Formats: sequence, structure tokens, C-alpha cells
Amino acid sequence: MDGREDKEILDQLQQALPGVRKWIDHYMEAHAHLAVPIAELSFDRLSQYFDQSRLKTSKAVKVDRVQVPPLSKMGLPYFTDFEETPFAGITYMDTFFLAPPVQDCESTHFHELIHVIQWGVLGPDSFLMVYAVGLLAHGYENSPLERMAYELQRAFEARRSIPQLELQVREETMLVAKALS
Repeated sequence: MDGREDKEILDQLQQALPGVRKWIDHYMEAHAHLAVPIAELSFDRLSQYFDQSRLKTSKAVKVDRVQVPPLSKMGLPYFTDFEETPFAGITYMDTFFLAPPVQDCESTHFHELIHVIQWGVLGPDSFLMVYAVGLLAHGYENSPLERMAYELQRAFEARRSIPQLELQVREETMLVAKALS
């Protein structure tokens, strides 16, 4: 792609944001009665990495199938593969949605909590833009926000200490946003 195409895609992303946010808000409202604060789940290790306030305000929802906004129908055909990917989990703001078989997996909850922090740092519009640009530029596995979550998840799974995890995620998220803007 050339610079002009990149700008057009960014403009299309920007124009689609209100529709994407509306879809997310509706999805969250439809599942609000199923949301459970992470602090109420029986995971022993998450409190070693996250503040208690984060665990009280972040929520998990068990779903049969994780859904993503219909981006291609919102004028963003570049995300068809993303829409068709069967994700195990996805985070929208302070709530994440988990499908079988990872609904009770502490490691997956850890990963999604990283995304909760990222959403909080960037806010909805910036998070969606940074995430989308990362997907387009690097693909899912190598998109910067996912790569950060997966690297930290591997450290969690290896039972490594991650000093000042939340500060580290906040700082790295800001660097990613700056690099992709």
C-alpha cells in the first residue's frame, strides 16, 4: 500500500468508529446480566499480578461463541479474516468474553486483563484505532497489543515475576500507540 491508501484506510476506520462503538455497547448490554467480576472467580494467582481494584471492576462473561463487530459490513473489508476467526476470548473495555474451552482458564483471564488495561489507557476510540492498525500492519499474532498480551501471558504461565505489571502495560501501551499513530 502507498501512503494515500494508508490514509484512506485510516479515514475509513475513523468513520466506522461510532458504529463499532455502538455495536460493542449493544453487545455488552445484551450480556451484562452474565458478567462476573474477576475478584469473585476462584483464581489464586491473578491477585499476585493485578490490583484488587482491577479484579473487582473487570468482568468476564462466558459465551458459546465470541463475537466481533461486523466490520466488513461497516465499510471495512480488510477485516473479513478477523471476523471469521474463531477467537477463544475478546475484550471490550472492562469486560471480556470467553468461549469454551478457555472459560475457566486462569492464563486466558490474565491475557484478557492485559487488554482491559490497554483499553483503559487508550480509551475506546484510540484502542480500536491502534488495535486495527496493528492488525492491518502486522496480522493478529504480531499486532503489538496482542504480542504484548501473549508475551506477558507466557511469563505468567512460566510463573515468572512481573514487577509493576500494570505500570509496565500502561507504559508499553502508550509507546505502541505513539509508534502506530
